[in-house]
Amino acid sequence: MIVELQNNDDKYISSLEKLFSNVFLEGDIEKEINNNPYLKIYMYLNEDDILGFIEIYQIYDRIEIANFNVLESYQNQHIGSKLLEYIINNAIDNQMKNITLEVRSDNEKAIYLYKKYRFENVSIRKNYYGKVDGILMKKDIIKEKDIYILGIESSCDETSFSIVKNGVEEIGTVTSSQINIHKLYGGVVPEIASRAHIKNITFVLEECLEKTKMTMDDITAIAVTYGPGLIGSLLVGVECAKTLSFLYNKPLIPVHHISGHIYANNLVKRLEFPLIALVISGGHTELILMEKDYSFKKLGGTLDDAVGECYDKVGRVIGVEYPGGPVIDKLASIGKPSYNLPIPLNDDSYNFSFSGLKSAVINLVHNEEQRGNEINKENLACSFQNVVIESLTTKTMKALKEYNINNLILAGGVSANMGIRDSFKKLCEKNNINYTFPSVKYSTDNAAMIASSGYYAYLDNRISDLTLNPVSSIELK
Repeated sequence: MIVELQNNDDKYISSLEKLFSNVFLEGDIEKEINNNPYLKIYMYLNEDDILGFIEIYQIYDRIEIANFNVLESYQNQHIGSKLLEYIINNAIDNQMKNITLEVRSDNEKAIYLYKKYRFENVSIRKNYYGKVDGILMKKDIIKEKDIYILGIESSCDETSFSIVKNGVEEIGTVTSSQINIHKLYGGVVPEIASRAHIKNITFVLEECLEKTKMTMDDITAIAVTYGPGLIGSLLVGVECAKTLSFLYNKPLIPVHHISGHIYANNLVKRLEFPLIALVISGGHTELILMEKDYSFKKLGGTLDDAVGECYDKVGRVIGVEYPGGPVIDKLASIGKPSYNLPIPLNDDSYNFSFSGLKSAVINLVHNEEQRGNEINKENLACSFQNVVIESLTTKTMKALKEYNINNLILAGGVSANMGIRDSFKKLCEKNNINYTFPSVKYSTDNAAMIASSGYYAYLDNRISDLTLNPVSSIELK
């Protein structure tokens, strides 16, 4: 909670002077507030505890940030961003002209934060802090406007376009699914998928613009999945994005598919850092540590089959239609764990392995058939899913504890699995972990997640030229 300090708030004044004695001398705050009508101090409170503050001078139609600090033990928890956003939003609401501030040239963390919110360098004050230069920065509020990102997703068998405002508000999404085509083959056929993308892509774009009542002139930038994925499918989306970028002179933003799945959570609730993201889908099983927007550190990943791929293969073995994951989830909810299956890669690493679990199911089904025994699909599904949940939850909760992180998000198509969601929900609530799961509509491949991720890539100036090419396999950086 952010509140403004009043001149009669003796308790808060005393706390500020004690907590931030390197900034304030005793008696300074009360004296300043009483003698300077332009001074305002806003505090970030957790109940009655002050975790940080921002001090400004609001002079007519301009704001100068004088002091800005967060307690060291509460840094990297998005508190500074919230305080800065509060001042920016107030400046916009009150039609201020600009915000200025000064920062040490060696304070890289603060400079990164200010540039994220599009503060620009105005001048350098040589040796302003002894031997360290000061940088005068300014943000022109009068130029502030909403950013609309057009997202394009075609990494597998979904042709999708979406327009997202400021990274958090979905204006409209249109997706053409090929699932009924690939059901005939028991899985995605790459050549058929890319041909369907070519057939559908212009129609889906037109429908998205019509649905949102927007034109390309309203779009700020274009974000597109450039990898990983099926190379033929990716190529269709990337070429479409490059063409639109060239024709309408819009910035082109390359987006990693996994970052899109992560930022799908941003459409539900703004990401809070630091966080651990568990990405589980048909092609990925990864644990990612994020300390800020667009900072990705891979802690571990699958050494063979992804968890979603394993679900589909097990589904095929027990005779359910493609995609097998949702069906197994439903069967598991009414079954009992009566079959003994091994927990794969049950070690201290953050890596996963599901190939052996898949093989164990295949061997179990084969042996039971050889003996003339009928497989109980519900019980086998429950037994299999319980092992998957054990593997995912054990390593994820270990990472949260080891890195002392209190925020968890799930991402990817398998995050729609209700058994997995319920298990993580119970564990997080038991251990007081903040958790966010994407809406089911954002779990599977969609362009809204690409547009949301693209917004933060745009703020980070991750712009590509027209030489951008798709990549079938690439690490998230």
